[in-house]
Amino acid sequence: MKIPLAWHNLVNGKVRTAAATAGVAFAVVLIFLQLGFLGATEQTASLVYDAMDFDLLLRSRNSRRLAESQPFPRSRMDLVTSVPGVREVHPFYIGFQRWRIPTTGFGRRILTMGIGIGDAVFADKELQRKTHLLTAPDYALIDRLSRKDFGPANKKAFGDDDVGTEAEVGYCRVRIVGHYALGASFASDGSLVLSDEGFLRLFQRWPPDTVSLGLVKIEPGLDPEVVAQRVRQYLLPDMEVFTKAAIIAKERNMWLWEMSIGMIFLMGVAVALVVGVAIVYQILSSDVASHLPEYATLKAMGYRNGYLRKVVLQEAILVSLLGFVPGLIIAEGLYWLTHYFTNIPIAMTLPRLLAVLGMSVVMCGISGMAALLRLQRADPADLF
Repeated sequence: MKIPLAWHNLVNGKVRTAAATAGVAFAVVLIFLQLGFLGATEQTASLVYDAMDFDLLLRSRNSRRLAESQPFPRSRMDLVTSVPGVREVHPFYIGFQRWRIPTTGFGRRILTMGIGIGDAVFADKELQRKTHLLTAPDYALIDRLSRKDFGPANKKAFGDDDVGTEAEVGYCRVRIVGHYALGASFASDGSLVLSDEGFLRLFQRWPPDTVSLGLVKIEPGLDPEVVAQRVRQYLLPDMEVFTKAAIIAKERNMWLWEMSIGMIFLMGVAVALVVGVAIVYQILSSDVASHLPEYATLKAMGYRNGYLRKVVLQEAILVSLLGFVPGLIIAEGLYWLTHYFTNIPIAMTLPRLLAVLGMSVVMCGISGMAALLRLQRADPADLF
């Protein structure tokens, strides 16, 4: 029967094994957190687009991201209505406004959206159904997944208890007439939906006869990209046209690769891997050094370097598995706490779990290969 030498080395060196396991767990937690935030960044980047119902999107070429869409003349939308294949075009307003928290009086930015009364602009059925409640300029729908810092009646989340209450937004009073579920993001902690008149009431300096976006619906069965090419021929160079899939991909790419927040999380993953490699290398290197006489004895007995390398790499893989389990448990707890306190959609996924497990094994494998350099010093002649 073969003796699991790698396992016995770990069991006999309990302190070193515990330290290596803790180091791997620490690195695993860091990687899970960074990847979790990165995934949440990608998911929340397109929350509003996902909730809207359109085939093509019109916007100013000066726009960069959704929440900072630059106004363009409403007449541009009128040109598009005559394009073959276009069924209807709806205006959409978006911007940030100041929400005064009722209980404290402090202000917070809130994402504010405006729509035309009767326009079917939301794919989310609950939200679209409730837009009929926006019958007055001072009526508003609030996202019940907005962070509790905005001051809901129950101090937890907006709901039926808040219907009928008033709040101050942009130095104007608004009355909450309903709520919907959209979610917070790294760009905004909460959101409101008003009628177009209600939006312009809050944004009194809004350029006249302009809109933020144009939401285009095409005739059923047509290819959105083909219609988009037609629309571009009718518009001036100061305008852009995107299919829904293209604008979602562009928004996510910008948040992940063009803005600092995505790069920070990616750098966090790299730092966690380096930390993990350094910790595990120190532990395995120390273990090899303390067992050099034993390894020299095995060489004298006829065991080749390949066998000894295999033992060290087995130790590295075992350490990666031992550290991964507690790291996974801790990361799950931190995911839950983050979602509970911020409403950011961060949750464990199977692809992420498998990816981090693979990173953990590779990380420890690299440490084991580095520690093998010390194994070459196990000379049988040192026994005599």
